[in-house]
Amino acid sequence: MSVKTNILLESGTNELEIVEFIIGFNDRAGRPKKQSYGVNVAKVREIIRMPDLTYMPSLPDMVCGVFNLRGHVIPAVDLGKFLYGIEEDFDKKKMIIAEFNKVQVGFIVEDVQRIHRISWKQIMSPDTMEEFNPEKSTVVGLINFEDRHILMLDVEKIVADIDPASAMDASNQEKFFDHKPIAVTAEDSSLIRKLITERLKKAGFEIISFRDGESAWNKMREISQSVANGANLDDLVNVVITDIEMPGMDGYTLTKHIKNDDKLKKLPVVIFSSIVSDDILHKGQSVGADAQMTKPQIGELLDVVRTLIERNMATV
Repeated sequence: MSVKTNILLESGTNELEIVEFIIGFNDRAGRPKKQSYGVNVAKVREIIRMPDLTYMPSLPDMVCGVFNLRGHVIPAVDLGKFLYGIEEDFDKKKMIIAEFNKVQVGFIVEDVQRIHRISWKQIMSPDTMEEFNPEKSTVVGLINFEDRHILMLDVEKIVADIDPASAMDASNQEKFFDHKPIAVTAEDSSLIRKLITERLKKAGFEIISFRDGESAWNKMREISQSVANGANLDDLVNVVITDIEMPGMDGYTLTKHIKNDDKLKKLPVVIFSSIVSDDILHKGQSVGADAQMTKPQIGELLDVVRTLIERNMATV
């Protein structure tokens, strides 16, 4: 089953499509339950029946085996085992083939329901939940329907937890500037947000970090007003680095707002996302992004940011 849709051709709508799928588990009383989860269509290549798996030694615990799909050897991750510690018969299960950060992973799920088109404003941050621990949680958003909640999974964190070596490369960490440039970042994944903050600080940056595009835009509007009142933009912020997928407001809409603001439009904006690919580069270009990069290579991100800031300063 292919999941290519027209939304991948659109930009600036602050909408996304998600694939809803089901994971079964037992509650604290041992009763069987089902929970709806979601993943962005942009990360899903196709949905297939369970393939035959090859079991190999030395695989991470949650990787059930590998399989061959059109010449690509892909690891299979049992989400039920990862999320709830439950192992079941795979015969009736399905597999979501996901691709992000230039890797492909097969996620084993109980069933796939349907595709929903929604606004990012419909996705609530889980930060308001009692006892929510963003450092450990694999949930980055909640969607309320009349009869159920859909939990948006942080699939990047899941893969990083299973295989830490797959996390972002942080090779280039030297300080770039004599002064302390200011970066505004917008990223909903606690893991990625922490890594970006740590690496940018090592490179000499001051960081103003947000968990979603809407909060970042509220800050940028404050900065725009300060510039209108006579402040120097370069004294307040030097670059914006934004994810695409975020509750409330996505990175395309944030970028569009910045580039449409007379006081902010010269500010470099870098889209740094696991779903950046040749298929959707046009979306970032259409809203005025200065650069678009995928997440594994943070060293390359730092090089691009330095080039954009230096170019921007040279034109002042």
